[in-house]
Amino acid sequence: VSMTKPISPKTHRQEAPRFPLTPRRKALLARVHALAKELALEGDAYRLVLRALTGKPSCALMDEEELYEAALGLEALRREREDNSAEALRREFGWA
Repeated sequence: VSMTKPISPKTHRQEAPRFPLTPRRKALLARVHALAKELALEGDAYRLVLRALTGKPSCALMDEEELYEAALGLEALRREREDNSAEALRREFGWA
C-alpha cells in the first residue's frame, strides 16, 4: 500500500457555463481580447481587471451583458491612458 500524497491537491475550478457563440458574443470576445492586448494586460493583471469590471475573472464565465461591460471598462481604461499621455505631452512641451 502506497502512502504517498499527490504533489498538489486537485483544485476545484469553476466549470465554465456553455454560452452559445452568437455573432454578438464572438464580436465582444474579440473586442475584450483586443483591448486587453492593446493595454498589455496579461495573466493575473488581466484576470484582476476583468474581476473588477464584472466580478468574473474570465470571459468564458461571462454572459453577453458582462462581456459588454468588460469591453466598456477596458475602453475607459484605454481612454484614460490616452488622456494621461496627452496631458504628459502638454506638460513636457508647454502646450496649452
